[in-house]
Amino acid sequence: MSEAADEMHLLRLAEEILGEIVWERAEDIEDISVEYWTLRKFMLQKNEIDLKVNQAADVLDLSHEERNAVLNKSNQSCLALEKKRDELFAKSTALVAERDNLISKARLLRRKFDASRTKIQVLSEDVDNAEIVQLERRKLSDYKNEFARLKDSRDEVGERITKLDLLIARIEESISEDRGRLRQEASEAYQSIGKANRDISQLSAETGLIELGIQEHFCAVGRYVSNHASTNPICR
Repeated sequence: MSEAADEMHLLRLAEEILGEIVWERAEDIEDISVEYWTLRKFMLQKNEIDLKVNQAADVLDLSHEERNAVLNKSNQSCLALEKKRDELFAKSTALVAERDNLISKARLLRRKFDASRTKIQVLSEDVDNAEIVQLERRKLSDYKNEFARLKDSRDEVGERITKLDLLIARIEESISEDRGRLRQEASEAYQSIGKANRDISQLSAETGLIELGIQEHFCAVGRYVSNHASTNPICR
C-alpha cells in the first residue's frame, strides 16, 4: 500500500511539473482550455496579491522606522523604562533574526526535499537503482523530520516575539504624561504595524489557496498532455 501511494505521489508530482512547464503553450488545446484560462486568472491574482504584500511590507518597514524614531525621543524622566524597553526590543530583534534564519533553513531544506523527490521519480524507472532510491527515501524521511523540527522552533520563537512585543507595548503605556504627544505618535505607528501584519497574514492565506489551485491545475494540464502525447500532435 505504501509503495502504491508513493507511486501515485510521484506520478502526481511528475504531472504537476509537466503542467508547470507546458501550461503557457496550452491555449489552443480546447479540452483543457478551462484549466489554461483558470491558471491565467490564478497567475494574475497571485501577482496582484504579491504586489499588495510588498506594499504592506513597505508600510510595515516604514511604521517600524517611525516607531523607532518616536521611541528615541524619550526624555530624562523615562530613562529607566526606556532602558528596559530597549533591552526587550534588542531581544525581540535578535529573535526576529533567529526566526528569519529558521525560515531560510526551511526553504533550503524544501529545495533539497524537492530535488530528492524528483531524483526518486527519475531513478525509479530503472530497477538497478533500487538501492539509491531507498537511500533517497530515507533522506526524504529525514528531511520531513527536520522540517517539522524547524517549524516547531519557528513557532516557538514567534510566540516569544509576540510576548516581548506585548511587554514593550505595556512599558510604553507607562511612560510619563509629558510624552503624551510622542506616545500618540507611537500608538499610530503600532496601529500601522498591527494592520500591516494583519494584511500580510490575510494575503499570505489567500496566496496559499491560490497556490493550491495552481498545483491542481498544473496536474490536470500535465495529465492531459501526458495521456495525449501520442495522439495529439500539439501535445508532443
